[in-house]
Amino acid sequence: MDEVDLAILDRLCKNSRMHSTEIATDLDLATSTVHKRIEKMRETGTIHEFTVKVDTTEVGLNVTTFIGVNIEQNKRINIINRLKSIDDILEIYELLEPYDMLLKVRTFDIHSLKENVLQVLGNMDGIKDSQSILTTKCHKEKSCTILKK
Repeated sequence: MDEVDLAILDRLCKNSRMHSTEIATDLDLATSTVHKRIEKMRETGTIHEFTVKVDTTEVGLNVTTFIGVNIEQNKRINIINRLKSIDDILEIYELLEPYDMLLKVRTFDIHSLKENVLQVLGNMDGIKDSQSILTTKCHKEKSCTILKK
């Protein structure tokens, strides 16, 4: 990954719909060069997906919750696989402290949080305990920032 790739990624992180021609013009490159580099980054897994960032309140996803989870380590893989299958869980992180895992969850309301996530966690084999942190307002959320070296 060189500076050109990073510059391309920087633009795509700001606007995943930005056309190769516009990126090429910004970077003073041939459109075909930009297109080939984007395809290579997709093939190697640097770029996982192009996505849309939605105003969650506009679509009714009003509750964002972070859940700290402590697990039985010998059941870690099974737990992770089960957590991945829960649609309301957006992100799963392994931690050093104070929990074994941190989940980012987005639901329509408290009822769907309890029914779709908290009850499932409570009944999942290998989950020792969990702690929920409900948010009230998001002031900043980004997928990534590509910093230039």
